[in-house]
Amino acid sequence: MTSSCEADAVHNVLLISFDGFRWDYYKKANNLTNIHRMIADGGWAVNGTKNVFITKTLPNHFTMVTGLYEETHGIVGNVMYDPVFNATYYGMNTTIQSESRWYTGEPIWVTNQRQRTDYRSGCVCWPSSGAVLEGFRPYQHIPWKTAEDFPYKERFKTAVKWFTDHENPTNLVLVYIDNPDIIGHTFGPDSDELIHELLVLDEALGYLFDLLIDEDLLKKTDIILTSDHGMASIPKDDSYKIDLTKYLTPGTYFVTDTSPTAGIFPTSPEFEDAIFHNLSSIQHAKVYRKANIPTEFHFKNNRRTPPIVVIPEEHYWCSDNNTYIAGNHGYSNDVADMHPFFAAMGPSFKKGSKVMTFNSVDVYPMLCAILGLKPAPNNGSMDVVAELLVDRLKENTGSTFGTYIFILIVGGLVSGVFAVAACQVQRQLRRRRYQSHPIHKLPKSMMIVPSSGKEDAVIGLLSDMSDEEF
Repeated sequence: MTSSCEADAVHNVLLISFDGFRWDYYKKANNLTNIHRMIADGGWAVNGTKNVFITKTLPNHFTMVTGLYEETHGIVGNVMYDPVFNATYYGMNTTIQSESRWYTGEPIWVTNQRQRTDYRSGCVCWPSSGAVLEGFRPYQHIPWKTAEDFPYKERFKTAVKWFTDHENPTNLVLVYIDNPDIIGHTFGPDSDELIHELLVLDEALGYLFDLLIDEDLLKKTDIILTSDHGMASIPKDDSYKIDLTKYLTPGTYFVTDTSPTAGIFPTSPEFEDAIFHNLSSIQHAKVYRKANIPTEFHFKNNRRTPPIVVIPEEHYWCSDNNTYIAGNHGYSNDVADMHPFFAAMGPSFKKGSKVMTFNSVDVYPMLCAILGLKPAPNNGSMDVVAELLVDRLKENTGSTFGTYIFILIVGGLVSGVFAVAACQVQRQLRRRRYQSHPIHKLPKSMMIVPSSGKEDAVIGLLSDMSDEEF
């Protein structure tokens, strides 16, 4: 049974992430014809979306598909340490990335399969999509591969193949492509190599359009092109390098994410004051204890958040024996160069519509709206993104959970606006784990994985509970 915001008919939704595609890259070359086609024929965020801090790949991809801030969904870095698990999450390790215990929240591929037995999800190389979450895996799944092993056009061909499967077609596919991020890191965002890669990506997008036309699916498919973060240039001048080893004593700390932002864990609590004092003398960076990280980052209320965080100004970078790279991301999400691109076209999007910007947590409830699904608890809102949708969907979009929490706060029923909102979402997520869900008798398409009985089915992450480059 579908929700009250049910779409008129089953249609396809394709979410594409070009990793590291900065909000203004569409202006880098005049002949990015397919990207410009998406802008002209659909909806567009003029200044891109405002992603979440820390502006890294794994955290932002999981925010995009859950509508949750990092402190709530638990992925607070590409590399992060969990003091309860006494284990480190390495995002580039696909085995670790597929461990369910690291994640909280319901991604869109689960929402899609949970609510309708005729809906199937597919993920092509999408980060974190290999984990069993809420008892589900995507019906179709290909783990992360390099572009050499799995070229861009083959990824799009796979997506269309899944849409057109005669026995068990998917209605939702997510495709991840690891560029222009790699080129941006290696050569910088202002390089000729970056422009060439944008042309390669644009050609691949045109190939996708041709495939959909051949299958008579282009006008029946919502195509959303976005990214996880942007990219900042890094000068070669050593004056932009913040060498952490000059401020810290070996053996008193270890570092999770570095370059540009550093997360620092003292090896013993007795070292924290000295570490913070020494780092506080750094110029061109802000140094925070965990409790003092700005609330608007929605980053500090998690046991995996480092006790000390060093956030440099744009173009500066922290090094713990790291090598220089020409471009990087991970800065404050207030920095414009960190913001990703967004454009969408298809039957759900109003041609020629645009907004200035919106938050990346809004992508999940928007996906639910165009799929006719009831969103899981999330931090997003439809207030802005509804302006990109056709009128029949605008009329049906109600308040999301995040809006509901905001109303409660304004009404004086809770205090501490951002921290409480995150806690409320987390508690709802925990309760859902313990409650029984009314689920139809399921075909193979639901891909339910039986519970192992292990404790990692429930993960407490917020402060009211017990406690690189890519």
